[in-house]
Amino acid sequence: MVCSAAPVLLPAITLPLVGSPLVRESQPGQGQAVGESGQQLDQERGAGESVLVSVYVQLYFSSERQPAALSGPMTLPTASASSAPVTLTGLSLTAECDVTHKGCSYCACLSGYQWNTSVCSHHRPCQTPVKRRPCGCLVFGPAEAGYCQLLPPVPAALSLNSWLQTPGDTLNLTLLTSQETTNLNWFLWPTGSPSPILLRAESRVSLTSSRNRAVLSIVNMSHKWAGEYLCCFEARGFRWELHQMVRVPLQVTDVAGLPDQLSISCATSPGFQLSCCIPSAHLGYTASWSPRDGNEASLFNTPDSQCFVLAVQRCPAADTTHTCDLQSPGLSLLRVAVSVTVIQTGQHRPEDSSTIAWNVTKAGHVAQAPCPGKRRGMVKRPCRPEGGWGPIHSSCMDMGLLALLLRAWLLRAGQGWPVDQVPQTLAQLLEQAVVVTPPTDSLALVATMTILAKVVAHSRIQLNGSALEATNETYIPEHSKGGS
Repeated sequence: MVCSAAPVLLPAITLPLVGSPLVRESQPGQGQAVGESGQQLDQERGAGESVLVSVYVQLYFSSERQPAALSGPMTLPTASASSAPVTLTGLSLTAECDVTHKGCSYCACLSGYQWNTSVCSHHRPCQTPVKRRPCGCLVFGPAEAGYCQLLPPVPAALSLNSWLQTPGDTLNLTLLTSQETTNLNWFLWPTGSPSPILLRAESRVSLTSSRNRAVLSIVNMSHKWAGEYLCCFEARGFRWELHQMVRVPLQVTDVAGLPDQLSISCATSPGFQLSCCIPSAHLGYTASWSPRDGNEASLFNTPDSQCFVLAVQRCPAADTTHTCDLQSPGLSLLRVAVSVTVIQTGQHRPEDSSTIAWNVTKAGHVAQAPCPGKRRGMVKRPCRPEGGWGPIHSSCMDMGLLALLLRAWLLRAGQGWPVDQVPQTLAQLLEQAVVVTPPTDSLALVATMTILAKVVAHSRIQLNGSALEATNETYIPEHSKGGS
């Protein structure tokens, strides 16, 4: 079957006509013509015996707009005296299809109806699917016909111990079923993520099941585990998906104050800027600075964080503590403090060191500067009590390596598909290893490889030749080859 990648709209509606007193129910096969099932039953059962027959027909419209008559409640047509002895007892819409120029149909079930598991497994979805999730839209060939079936009552219930999880708590999600279930999987859809993530039994995740019961447990909850939890399974011939939202408040350690302390000389720096940054996945927080004193506050976004910036225009008359208050509906206030010290005596003149410009700093205090370029962290340098600069301390790490380290950590914790993500991460580590120079980058590289090795061992996955080669290349960075 060859179908166009993008459907050209030519609407069609699958319409079931249910008729006759209830004695026995039958539905036509996928390729049967209208009326065929009724003729077969009459031949098999004999004339005069009434049966319940569901007949599915397709209505095609010449324009892209669906007739208004199909948008509201449908009424049954009045039977004429000369019509066949059939009583029409039901009339409803089950699916809506978009037909391409090549005749293929992109069909989506309407509310209350769904494709059964057999139909789902034999047709490709309209979009790239998430494994084991219910199919909402399927592609049918020109010679195929399909209809959605009425969903029975949900055969399970999903409950959790608390929608609001305190950091460090254990989350328990319990699925209670009234029917036999198969192909059960758990997913987490983090806020802002384009797709849900498979959850597996690992260092933080445990999965248990017994008759009519399945439990997902996650220990030591943090904001990395907040989002929508999905339980996907098959029962009664359909695929089901149940949802629960879970929130985890941020902690002070999740908030970055840039800088966390500042000393300033009013003679050389009349103003300064403070930032309060949170992970970008937690956009439900709002921030306010105090004291503000008419200074301008703004919002600044980076690829993985959201920063609330306070631009102070005038140097304070005395030492001041500014606070960044973070608030989200239903959660406790989160407060981060930044101390600002005004230099009166014992000050240092600015001094440049490589790409870092050290501002005037009070004796006995520590100067801070953000990491240059595409690096995350902070560079600190103490100003000694006698007035000399101390050694530089850097926590800077390449942002690409930091992202790979986090991905490996989440895999080890139980988020993601090791068979796909381990080879991908190894290949990206190989690219990063070529540019590893500071000790912090080397430590991150080794830590990521160590975590991935544990994931491979626990998941018992087989790495192919290219992945193993990437492993060897990563352990021996390019700049170290040839040395003794």
